[in-house]
Parts: sequence; structure tokens; C-alpha cells
Amino acid sequence: MSMIVARMQKMKAGNLIGIGNHNQRKTENHSNKDIDPSLSDLNYDLVNHTENYKKDIENFINENKSSIRAVRKDAVLINEWIITSDKKFFENLSNEETRDFFQAAKDHFAENFGEENIRYAIVHLDESTPHMHMGIVPFDKDKKLSAKRVFNREALRNVQEDLPKHLQEQGFDIERGIEGSERKNLTVPEFKEMKNEQKEIERTIEIKKNELLAYTKELKIDNELDFQVLKEKKEVEVETDEKNLFGKPKMKKVEKYTGSLIISEKDFLGMREKINNGKKSQERLNNILKTDFYKENEGLEKKIQELSKENYRLIEEKNKVTKLNNKQISMYYDLEEDNKLLNTQISELKQEISFIYRITKEFFKERTDDLEAFKSIFKDWADNVSTNLQNNNLIGYFKKEYDKDNRIKTNKKPGFDLEDLKRRADEINKSNKKEKSNKKNRDFVR
Repeated sequence: MSMIVARMQKMKAGNLIGIGNHNQRKTENHSNKDIDPSLSDLNYDLVNHTENYKKDIENFINENKSSIRAVRKDAVLINEWIITSDKKFFENLSNEETRDFFQAAKDHFAENFGEENIRYAIVHLDESTPHMHMGIVPFDKDKKLSAKRVFNREALRNVQEDLPKHLQEQGFDIERGIEGSERKNLTVPEFKEMKNEQKEIERTIEIKKNELLAYTKELKIDNELDFQVLKEKKEVEVETDEKNLFGKPKMKKVEKYTGSLIISEKDFLGMREKINNGKKSQERLNNILKTDFYKENEGLEKKIQELSKENYRLIEEKNKVTKLNNKQISMYYDLEEDNKLLNTQISELKQEISFIYRITKEFFKERTDDLEAFKSIFKDWADNVSTNLQNNNLIGYFKKEYDKDNRIKTNKKPGFDLEDLKRRADEINKSNKKEKSNKKNRDFVR
């Protein structure tokens, strides 16, 4: 399966003119020899909000940025992404499918980084492999320009993870590249230089391979030999045009080549040694070709892909475990916050109960002389509540207040029950109301 290539390059103001001329093919002489000018008419735009990269992009930033401060001269104005795959991947796609592929990739970036922030997306078909240049202004949600925040490490990792999944959902047979923490994003020149080096290596391997196969195909002896060779001759009788007395053709002896060659024994042994050496060389080369040199290389590449997939699977599992762990940690912190809230509420309730006790005590203190009896009855009531609620800590405030007021006295004084306390409190309230009413009448008479 082919792999997606998504590489990012940071563009500052000084880079925009050059990249604009390259992307829009504004010059006739290209430094990139892979460009075929006769095919440049096949290039097309998916997004084109600018004819002058530097001027139009700077205007867009100044008109939309939330800050009133001027943009720094060394600020990154555009993060340009190159989206492509290997040549074999595009050979299996029609022109329409190729356009759909780049459109799907562009839509994924638009969803995650804002459609309006994509100022250009141009597809080049005039080079060896189709690819798309896409420029994104690094505006965050608050319209603040910051390439570091928008395209941080997490965002770059998400692109490498989510983009191939999105393309797979759109029906493209593609997977993410090999993951590695030491890999870095290549600039456009670095990427093209790497591709050129790869092509040169492939050409060198092909040449050496052909030379090796041609050499092992047939071993020949040089036409110019370094020893003397004689042609063997033999006398034989042949017929002539003359006839004898009996009417038969007369015979004569002539020398004729037998088809054999005559060499000295020394030269023969030397030639045989060379032939044997040649056979041994050919046998060694054939043995090399019969080994698993190429097959082993293919096997290793396959093994690397399998290990990469296994590594990707393990990373997926690790991410799931990490998410679950993060969820549990979040739940723990939520419970901890709830616990703090409950403790606060309990503390407030304790204070309220203590306050109620003090107010109640003062209320009865003002309205009855038998305060000691009230305290005794109130403590009995608190003990009863504590027993029923099984919460000695909460009701402890009543006991604490009672013990504080009765430190000197060790024995409870006889008093009355809670119902009697309520009855007496009601009588006192009625008496107070009656007294107030009589006082008002007296004041009115005066």
C-alpha cells in the first residue's frame, strides 16, 4: 500500500515572492529540472485567493488579525504543505480521481485549520509525481497569528494520524508514513533533493544490475589471442575433370582444412586454465545471484512494513490506554472536587447547626429561668438524633456546647422532656405576645 506524504514548510515575508513564482510558474527558466513546461497547462488550482503571494497574503493578515500591533518582520505568514504519494499510487488513479484525492486532502485541512485561512492550493502535474502546494495562514481561533500555536507538535501529529484515515474513508488505498520521533518535516528544496538522490541511487543500482547480468550471461574468449594457433590440413584425393582409359575421373591429392586447430601443449594448458578460471568466476557470480541477496532485501522491506504496522497498532493501543487512563484521572479529580465541595458543605452545615444551637440557647435563656433543664433536655435530644443518624461527628457540636456549659457539674439535673420544652416555649411566646398587645393598648390609651 502506498503511503501519504505530508510535509510542511514555514514561509516568512521574504520567501513568498519566490514560492509564488514557482507555484504559479511565472518564470520560464526553472531551477527544478523535473518541471516539463509543455505540461504546465495541466496544473490547476483548488484554492486561489492571491495573484501576488506577498502583497495579497500580507493584506489578508492585516485585515483579519485581532491585534492592533504590527506583524513582526520575522513572523511566519504561511505554513505551506506539500501533499503527495509515490508515482505508483497516481498511476492507478484517473485524472478525476487524482483531483478528488487532492480535494479530499484540502477539505481535511480546511475543517481543522479554517477554510478562509487557506490562501492557495495548487496541484502540479508537470513534474515527475503529482503533488499539491497548499498555503495556510496560521491564524488561531482568536485570529492571532502564531505558527507555533497553530501547528504545534500535537497538531502535526494529528495531521499524520488523521489525514490518511480521512483519505481512506474517501476510498483511497493509502496509509500513513512510517512513524518515528526522530523524523522531521523537510523543506521543499530538501524534499526535492532527497527525491533526486533517490532517483540517482535507483539508476545506479539498475546500471550495476544490468552490467552484472550481462557479465554472467556469457563468458567469451578475446578474439585476439596471446598464443599461436594453426589450422590443421590433410591430403585427400579429389576427382578431376580428366578421365582415365576406363572412362572414370582421374584422382589427385590436395591439402584441405580439417576444421580443427593446432596449438602447442603449453598454449592449450594456459587456455584451459583461463577457461577454468572463467568458469569458476561465473559459478561464483551465479551463486551470488542465486543467494537471497535480492529476495532477502525484499523480505527485509516487507518485514519493516509489517513491523511498522505492528508498531502503529501498538501505538493505537497505547493511545487507547492513555485515553482511558486520562479519563480515570479526570474522574478522580472530579470526585476529589466533589469531595472538597461536600466537605465545604458539611463544614457550613456544622457552622449553621452550631449557630442554631447558640441562637436557640439565647432564645430560651431570655424566656425561661430553668436554663439548666433546657440544656439537659437539649442534650438528650442531641443524643437521640446522633444515635438515629449514626453521625456522632455532626451532632458533636451539641455535645461540645453542652459540655462547655456544664464543665463544673457532673450530674444531670432532673428536667422535663422535649414535648414539655416545646409546650413551655409556646406558652412563653403566647405570654410575650399578650404582654406586647397589652402594652400597645396602654400606649394607645395614654
